[in-house]
Amino acid sequence: MECKKIIAGLFIYAGFASSVFSQTTGKIVDTNQQPVEGATIVMQLPDSAYLGATISAADGTFMLEPEPEDYQLIVQHLLYQTRQVKGQTRDAGIITMEAKDYNLEEVVIKGEKPLVKVENGRLGYNLSVLSEKQVVNNAYDAITKLPGVQESNGALSLAGASSLTIVMNGKPTTMTAEQLETLLRNTPVDRVEKAEVMYSAPPELHVRGAIINVVMKRSNDYSFQGELSTYYQNKYFSSGGANGNFRLSTPKVTLDVMYGTDNIKMLEYTELFSRHTLSDKVYEITQNEKLSSKSWMHNVRTALEYNINEKNHLNVAYTGSFTPDGHNRSIADGSFQQSNLDKFMDNKMNNVTVQYSSGIGLEVGGDYTRYTSDNNQTMFTQLSDKNKSSYILTGGQRIDRYSIYADQKHNLTNNWGIGYGVAYRYAKDYDFQTYNNVTGSVQTENTEAKLNEQTASFYFSLNKNWTTGTSLSISATGEYYTIGNYRKWAVYPQASLTYLKSPKHIFQLSLSTDKTYPGYWDMQSSVTYLNGYSELQGTPGLRPMTNYNLNGTYILKRKYIFGLFYTHTSDYFAQSPYQATDRLALIYKNTNWNYMRMIGANIILPFSIGNWYDVRLTLVGMQARQKCDRFFDVPFDRKKWMFVGTLDNTFKVGKNLSFELTGNIQTPFIQGTLDLASSFNLTAGMQWSFAKRRCSLTARCSDIFNSSMPDMKIRFKGQHLDMNTGFYTRMVSLNFTYRFGGYKKQEVKGVDTSRFGH
Repeated sequence: MECKKIIAGLFIYAGFASSVFSQTTGKIVDTNQQPVEGATIVMQLPDSAYLGATISAADGTFMLEPEPEDYQLIVQHLLYQTRQVKGQTRDAGIITMEAKDYNLEEVVIKGEKPLVKVENGRLGYNLSVLSEKQVVNNAYDAITKLPGVQESNGALSLAGASSLTIVMNGKPTTMTAEQLETLLRNTPVDRVEKAEVMYSAPPELHVRGAIINVVMKRSNDYSFQGELSTYYQNKYFSSGGANGNFRLSTPKVTLDVMYGTDNIKMLEYTELFSRHTLSDKVYEITQNEKLSSKSWMHNVRTALEYNINEKNHLNVAYTGSFTPDGHNRSIADGSFQQSNLDKFMDNKMNNVTVQYSSGIGLEVGGDYTRYTSDNNQTMFTQLSDKNKSSYILTGGQRIDRYSIYADQKHNLTNNWGIGYGVAYRYAKDYDFQTYNNVTGSVQTENTEAKLNEQTASFYFSLNKNWTTGTSLSISATGEYYTIGNYRKWAVYPQASLTYLKSPKHIFQLSLSTDKTYPGYWDMQSSVTYLNGYSELQGTPGLRPMTNYNLNGTYILKRKYIFGLFYTHTSDYFAQSPYQATDRLALIYKNTNWNYMRMIGANIILPFSIGNWYDVRLTLVGMQARQKCDRFFDVPFDRKKWMFVGTLDNTFKVGKNLSFELTGNIQTPFIQGTLDLASSFNLTAGMQWSFAKRRCSLTARCSDIFNSSMPDMKIRFKGQHLDMNTGFYTRMVSLNFTYRFGGYKKQEVKGVDTSRFGH
């Protein structure tokens, strides 16, 4: 009973605080529902007595301090008809402006849409405009075309940021990178209103560090829309899939259903040469390994949005991902051993999410995730001395995870604002593996482990927006984290300052801190054999790494971007190979380093010739320092400069046909004791739209020269290893998409399973 009183008191206080500091607000849009910037809004009493005036911001919103019972607004803009609106509440709502008709003879005005807009410290990109001349099939492809964004082996990175997270509609998400990629690949570009890039995420997102916020267009009409797509790709093996998205909407209720199935077939080939020193004797080991993966993946999502009224919304979503009967096979053949390993997998993930948004700035939500993974392995090995070994392994993982959060915002006078919130997450992990029918010299250990993890956090934020466009945001998040016997309190500050000297000169400075947790399986004391020579070891006590980022950005004419960055990551962990000194074994193991430190600069220069050719040059240069005092018996402290250059060319032929040619080059780099050689990637593509742009056909060949994977070697304190994985990386793909009904918005909140799995 006492708890209910406290909760009720909090809600009463939130409503009271909101009413005390309320103002008259609204939004100006055109007939296409696009925000109108720079409109003058004058507030008067019904007798025309002047009360105040303001100018609409870049997102069309405005705010006036007076809050009379009755008032009228006069909205004026050079390009739109003047409007007069009467109101009685502090929410003036959405005001639509109609464009003026200018009949000019023999005068042609050409304008160039800005590449980026700065809104409340966020770099906003219109994906529809950005992808007009790009060869893209969906929202994910369009995101990879954002300035500074790089895709490598399915992972996205942002120049100048140590990590990058994707969120949808500014809401916390627990979706993995793979699941989010699947969803975005099924989302048409014209359903996305904009993409916001932030080097320092605000705390209400419950995500720290750099993020890309994908903002979807809202819909409140009666409609039924959808999209059907299918694709084929060849990357040594032929594979493909089909996806369907359907949406039924009314002004009150929106129902989204998505189903996708993918037939996944992959092949990885590795050449290895190891000069392994053991008891003062050197063994030269050569090995060729083929790793094939075959599975069917099924993804399903159902989301229901209920608009209680104009300001109160309830969202409920179910997400499921299933990979039954997956099969991986590793065949290794070399001078030291011959081995055959088969792994059969069955993975299931179910998630239920609930979120409520109120009209007083309060948002609450929570979710539950159940993840199960079962795998069975059989391995047979014959060494060069004719000794044989084999085993059968049964293993699995069971994870239950719960999370809840609550956030509150208040608008104060003079465009100040405050926010505060709490979040709690609890995870229960159970891992096990049992060896049977073991023969030979294989070192086995049956394991059964349980981990309980808890994370509790709270934050307070303060922000200020000036009418000139300058904005300031600062916050601090306190966090208490426990896993097993590990306990830690931490405070994560965040700050962002955007200064608009003029629309042509924008400066931004941001500071962020972040923490990255290892996978649950990585923290177990298990050993997984990859073949007769290589093995993967777990690391009990592996600590999360903490990232500190400082970024400075200058934007010239809203399209030329220049940046400086500094990142420091303490307790950095990475998986690096090590030649054991007590036996002939190549060990892969995550270890905590002292730190990883990077300092550098990036430049983004877009150019265009007419309406048929666009080019964007991205240059990144940085120095990395990596230090680890406890990497087995070979501590390291290394530095290395690296430069990355990307040239993205797009050619437009008519309205419905476009071509792309993208080249990327990276100079040599380091990762712990590893030396990575230079790499190069050349990709070409074509897109044809037809049937009034309801249908599109895309063809692409990525990594044409099989040169995107760098050669790797170790020449460090007696460690001598060569690895070449640059085989079968070229991929040819075809994609066909059919849209009906003008496919629109889908509110999304997903599931994070990045730390699950073996």
